[in-house]
Amino acid sequence: MRTVGGEIYFGGAAGFNYFNPRFFKKNRSVPSVIFTDLKVSNSSVLPGKASPIQEHISIAKNIHLEYKQSFTLSYVSINYTVPEDNQYFYRLEGFDKDWIKAGSTKSVSYTNLDPGEYVFHVKANNSNGIWNASETSIAIDVSPPLWKTIYAYIFYILTIVGTLFYIRHLGIQKLKRKFALVQEKMKAEQRLAQHLKEAEQLRALDKLKIKFLTNLSHEFRTPLSLIMGPVDKLIAEQPDQHIANPLLMIKRNTRRLLNLVNQILDFRKIEDRELTLNAVETDIVSFLKEVLESFNDLSERKQIQLVFKSQLNYFNVPFDHDKIERVLFNLLSNAFKFTPVGGEISVGLEKVTLPGAAHAATLIITVTDSGIGISETDQERIFQRFFQADGIAPILNQGSGIGLSIAQEFVKLHGGKIAVRSKVGQGSVFTIEIPFSNVRSAAELMIHFSDAADKGRPELNATISGPDRDTDSPSILLVEDNEDFRAYLKDGLQSFYRIYEASNGQEGWQKTLSNHPQIIVSDINMPYMSGIELCKKVKSDKRTNHIPIILLTALTGEEEQIKGLETGANDYLTKPFNFEILNAKIKNLLSLNKRLKDTYSKQIKVEATAITVESHSDRLLKKVAVYIDDNLNNPKLSVEDLSKHVGMSRGSLYHKILELTGLSPVEYIRSVKLNKAAVLLEKSDLNVSQIAYMVGFATPNYFAKSFKAKFNMQPSEYISIKRKVEDRLVKKS
Repeated sequence: MRTVGGEIYFGGAAGFNYFNPRFFKKNRSVPSVIFTDLKVSNSSVLPGKASPIQEHISIAKNIHLEYKQSFTLSYVSINYTVPEDNQYFYRLEGFDKDWIKAGSTKSVSYTNLDPGEYVFHVKANNSNGIWNASETSIAIDVSPPLWKTIYAYIFYILTIVGTLFYIRHLGIQKLKRKFALVQEKMKAEQRLAQHLKEAEQLRALDKLKIKFLTNLSHEFRTPLSLIMGPVDKLIAEQPDQHIANPLLMIKRNTRRLLNLVNQILDFRKIEDRELTLNAVETDIVSFLKEVLESFNDLSERKQIQLVFKSQLNYFNVPFDHDKIERVLFNLLSNAFKFTPVGGEISVGLEKVTLPGAAHAATLIITVTDSGIGISETDQERIFQRFFQADGIAPILNQGSGIGLSIAQEFVKLHGGKIAVRSKVGQGSVFTIEIPFSNVRSAAELMIHFSDAADKGRPELNATISGPDRDTDSPSILLVEDNEDFRAYLKDGLQSFYRIYEASNGQEGWQKTLSNHPQIIVSDINMPYMSGIELCKKVKSDKRTNHIPIILLTALTGEEEQIKGLETGANDYLTKPFNFEILNAKIKNLLSLNKRLKDTYSKQIKVEATAITVESHSDRLLKKVAVYIDDNLNNPKLSVEDLSKHVGMSRGSLYHKILELTGLSPVEYIRSVKLNKAAVLLEKSDLNVSQIAYMVGFATPNYFAKSFKAKFNMQPSEYISIKRKVEDRLVKKS
């Protein structure tokens, strides 16, 4: 209730309460505003280095936000008198144009702000509506995305400018190309005119060359024919195989040379389109057998089985004998050339009857080998003129590359065709198809031309020595890929030397290590490893660098000779050469080697007590010599014992002794023992057996053999000679 005095009474839980409204004071406290929280993507943010704020939000001055980040700012007025009646106004400078009344709401959210700098302002009034004149603010910096940074705009500008320059450059280049095309066209026209002129000159020159070569080939044919006739007569009349074999070699190589001459003539005829077919009706089966029989000798020498398989016993047809023979010779020569030792070559003959024709047929001749094969790429080009397959490293001197092209032309003259099927490493099959008629008879026929050769065939890769030479003769290694030429060298040298043979450089190196020849005679152009490579290998190895080498080659240029000699070869001969010159060079080199060896042996053949040593090498030799002398009568003296005594490994001792003396440790020990034995034979009255045991040989026979190998005489002969010399000296005195 209200009294006259203006007081107001009202009941309460503890009694009456009263107050006079006249005495109430108006709330004039001006409220200030502080920020209480910052949420980014609905998550409260704490201050930190990687945080949008560096200090607490209540005292922070700046907020750093990434592009497209939404945020919520919370704030509160510091007024505790009826705080629920406080009213708020806010404005985001740079985004909001006017103040926005928030009422009693204590937070505000913003999303998708554009990059830039903003300032957030907020103010409040108290419960009596009194506003704070000052406002609270905080700066907000929204970072731009990568594509809106200053670097991005610099990149955009540079890209645009670069594109403009590039477009301009392309335009300039286009103009230059047009100008260059015009110039090139003019030059091409000039070159074409020049080429036409040169082509005419070359054509005329080629005609002159071919004419000269043809005339020269005709001149060759006459003497070759005159050689073959007498040789055939001598072979028929000569029963002695030692004389007949060289004659057969002359016949083979003369026929080969004649075939090369004929190829040159045929090539000229093909160029001038002068080939004609001289067909004569003959039994082609017997003709093929005769052709294959001429390869019997080659089959035996190369140890390759040659087989003829035919469906026909006889087949009389018209064909050009010379041209078909040349085709077969070319195919068989290639087959033997590219087939390894122990392989097989077969020639097949069959007929295919044409439908609707009783007597017409196609004759199919196949030449099959088990050689190295031909790649698919080369098969498409093998019948082109002057083509030679690449990548056949083991086969040298492949020919001129015109043989198969000529064979194809000869087959075409008969109305036929020739083809090849092959796989690398599995051999090749050449197929000749020639249409014929008038087939009279057919029956299976197979002939093994190499059966006789198989019965008496020697072992593959056998080393052949002279039959009447003992092991004391000087040894020579012949390295030559041409079997005829190697046989020629062997026949001439085997009367004086022990002969080892190798068909290529790789085999020659193996024979050098296994047989230690005293001299090597090697060709240069060989498969697998050339003579130059063999020479380098021999001269760079301590085990073999003392072996003299004579190189043989058909190349006569001075550059080739210099190249051969620079590799360490001792001498050089060009083919053809006088055999006596080769024999004299071999004797001179062997004699020189022997003198050097004897001279050096005399230098080291000194009593151990009389050696004066200074260098490390001399000290080593003295130590070795003393040890050998102390263990002279020990037949079990070994290189291992010697290496332990001098404090070196077996390998190091081997190389050191070989370097100093030219002998291996075993050979050096034997040499010292034999030198001591020679002194004992000369000075003592002991017999040979006693001296053999004294110098550490297990048996007198082995001692006698070793003594003869070193001194070229038996110990008994040595004693006899020395005593005769002493007797003459006594008589003179």
